[in-house]
Amino acid sequence: MTQRDERPIPRLLPYYLAQALGMAALGSVIALLGDIRDTSELSETRLGLIVGAGFLTAFVTQLTLGKLADRGYAPAMVRFGLIATAASMVAFAFSDSFWEFLLARAVLGVAVGIAQPAVRRTVILADQENTGRNIGRLGMTEVIGFALGPAIAGLLAEAGSLDLPFFVLAATIIVVVLTMGMPEADDKAQSGDDSMSSLELLRDPRLLGTLVIVASEFILIGGYEAVWAVMLTDLGAKTWQIGVSFTIFAIPLGALAPLGGAWAQRSGGLRLTIIALGSSAVVAFLFGVIDTLSGLVVVALVAAIGSGLGFPAGLYLFSQTAADERQAAAQGLMGATEVLFGGLSAVLAAWLYDAHGRATVWVVVPILMLGLLLIGVAVRGRTPVPAPVVSRDG
Repeated sequence: MTQRDERPIPRLLPYYLAQALGMAALGSVIALLGDIRDTSELSETRLGLIVGAGFLTAFVTQLTLGKLADRGYAPAMVRFGLIATAASMVAFAFSDSFWEFLLARAVLGVAVGIAQPAVRRTVILADQENTGRNIGRLGMTEVIGFALGPAIAGLLAEAGSLDLPFFVLAATIIVVVLTMGMPEADDKAQSGDDSMSSLELLRDPRLLGTLVIVASEFILIGGYEAVWAVMLTDLGAKTWQIGVSFTIFAIPLGALAPLGGAWAQRSGGLRLTIIALGSSAVVAFLFGVIDTLSGLVVVALVAAIGSGLGFPAGLYLFSQTAADERQAAAQGLMGATEVLFGGLSAVLAAWLYDAHGRATVWVVVPILMLGLLLIGVAVRGRTPVPAPVVSRDG
């Protein structure tokens, strides 16, 4: 294997690690929402607002600052994002009121919003003959973090206190920041023009339609994040069981993400994205009719298969709609749209759960996701799919 083949792997490891830690923090917060509700006597609607605050700050941050990665700031953005993540974990540990939890979740949203466009841009451009594979690997590391974080948080909360998981996560992140060094930036970073707004990219109907198709997944994710832990708590699940449920859900996400990205690079990705994400939405209707913990986990496992294939395929497809020098701006726009959809869905799902119950949530949320998929397909039209690129891995 040549040096060109080998170099992207160690070069991308800090970016993969940063994304995994961010997802571990986010997943831990989601898994502990049921306990936070009970110990702080918060309503489901207020929980939804806490979740929505993080989506809102991530939206604003990615939309306004994400494009800075196009100008060579990706390494600094990754480090700052990790430090902000650690700060948010400490804030969660010391919070005991609605407004304190709201602020902590808002800081976590800023952390994600700073780091994610930088991570995605670097992964997409580091080795363009294997972009799909690398996006899949990024998805796998995200899932590993999202799976292990809640499971460990649940066990720590059971063994100690609700504050302990947040302190442990904060300490872990700080140790990683101090030992990882400065991530290496991509060599195309100085060619971007940060005077242009990311919103100007929406003039391209192919980009806009693809954006809506891929980000529709976050309607499901927002609803899941807002009510999953609360839903299982109300069914009698223990904190450690809720944490483990996230790990089980993440298994197909992590296992299938590299396959989904590589498959998209070979085929173009449009059909795979639509069918896989649409299947996840259809399966999600079952969340409203099954009343056992084991049954809900099985349904989540099936829904995760579609997400595991469809979302990395969609990220590859979207990456091909933007020029290299505007890739971080495009990824910031994607991230902003993801969190906008996710935040609105989280607030809506929490209110529906509070006012009308679980069954209503899992009728409305999947319908909204399917509607956005159809809108995205219509806006994108029959514009050509990017020419498939066969990676060296086959």
